[in-house]
Amino acid sequence: MIRLFIYLLLFLQLSINSCLAERISAEDQRILKKFWQYAEATHLSDLAVNERIPLIAEFFIDTPYRSNTLEAKREELPVINLHEFDCVTFVENVLALAYLPEYHAQAADKFVNNIIRLRYRNGEILDYTSRLHYSSDWLYEMERQHLLTDITAFTGGIVYPNQVNYMSKNFMRYPPLQKDSVLKEKMKIIETDINRRTYHFIPKQSIDQACDKIKNGDVLLITTNIKGLDTSHLGFAYKQGGKTYLLHASSKSKKVTLTEVPLQEYMEGISSQSGIMVARAIKTICTEK
Repeated sequence: MIRLFIYLLLFLQLSINSCLAERISAEDQRILKKFWQYAEATHLSDLAVNERIPLIAEFFIDTPYRSNTLEAKREELPVINLHEFDCVTFVENVLALAYLPEYHAQAADKFVNNIIRLRYRNGEILDYTSRLHYSSDWLYEMERQHLLTDITAFTGGIVYPNQVNYMSKNFMRYPPLQKDSVLKEKMKIIETDINRRTYHFIPKQSIDQACDKIKNGDVLLITTNIKGLDTSHLGFAYKQGGKTYLLHASSKSKKVTLTEVPLQEYMEGISSQSGIMVARAIKTICTEK
């Protein structure tokens, strides 16, 4: 009886993994195949996670930009899209690949598992509100899961007056919240929880002084002065010639690209951007929960 139970558990796990891998389209399977070859050529498996990140991000340079890539499905599913990114999904996919324990075709299901863990609170898909919509909430959850460390205060950050309510105030912009009042109320509770926490940010005029403490591959969460929002953009720090640039999925360039000018100079030209939060990958790979 015990042996039968064990076999049943193994069968269920294999079935789940198979279903996860099946969520990857043929187009994205081709991209993954090229990525496995790239990972072997660059010896990714021999590197620490934070050292893998810049190399993986480089692999996706020139990948097309598309906004709202997670809103294509009516029900909440682990959308996998490696052939076009918005700023959030670019960061998610790079991290999901960086945290893999190995790089070969059989790791596809673990990649999807990582996407779920990075995208949803507690790594569980329950409904629309279980997705980590606010980046500050995402950072909190990544720290709680021991995937990232918020190093903003360490790099010279000051307390950020983080008050979010944009989604509940503008619920008509979000079809799931518009259709379901229960989800709308749940989002209000989530926003209240976020607003009880203390966050830090580096004002954009002070970024150059903080760059010595920012490392290649650190996650950069760009804060905003838009009322009700915490951040408006995400990307990775990229060190080049002793300066810090932003490697990101750019809506302006319509692709994954490196900013032409260093980070502070880039942000000075965007009035709605107020500063940055900085997170660093913890140097361990993801294992099954």
